Amino acid sequence: MSDLTPETKKLLAMCRSILTAAEGMEWERVARLERERKPLIEKLFSPAYLEKSDNESLARLVEEVQTIDGKVMSLIEAERNQAAQELRMLRNSRQREQAYRSAENE
Repeated sequence: MSDLTPETKKLLAMCRSILTAAEGMEWERVARLERERKPLIEKLFSPAYLEKSDNESLARLVEEVQTIDGKVMSLIEAERNQAAQELRMLRNSRQREQAYRSAENE
């Protein structure tokens, strides 16, 4: 992307850092970076900032942020599904253990 302002460069760098953290399964870092990124997004999309922004550059910025965020969301969903699977396996193991203990006590 050309025509990047310091703010848009910072936003893209933060988005890329979030993606890198998600790829490394550093979920606390992902959450922290997202919290840090939020005020910058609010600033970049405030009425005062939008008035002086180039719409074409802004549209490209939005597309790039959405692309990166989509990748992050896919990683989060995959991790959530994995955690849910592990939780199901743990519950099943506990149920089998309880059934064994009940049968053993009879």
